[in-house]
Amino acid sequence: MTNSSSKSKRFPVEFKAEAVRLLLTSGKSQVQLGKELGVSGVSLGKWKRGAMRNGDHPDPNYKGPKIDYHLLQEENLRLKQENEVLRQQREILKKSLGILSTDPLQKGMP
Repeated sequence: MTNSSSKSKRFPVEFKAEAVRLLLTSGKSQVQLGKELGVSGVSLGKWKRGAMRNGDHPDPNYKGPKIDYHLLQEENLRLKQENEVLRQQREILKKSLGILSTDPLQKGMP
């Protein structure tokens, strides 16, 4: 007695991902694309459901994550202000290092 799963082909993850991408973008049916790729339409359906569940391949109408441009502008402004403070601190450190590294006797100090 043979197990049916022992006869099934194992496909690489990359192949499955590309098959799902083709299924979502080609406009072909699972059965038609499955025949072209040498897999069953049922397998393609399982791969698609798994990918959609994991968020790997959203449906073709997916527009991507919602972006809050107001939050991005606020973050950009905050980072610019922080950058300016860091620049000022760096300049202060450079000047203090220059003052501390000069020999006071060379400047006429006792």
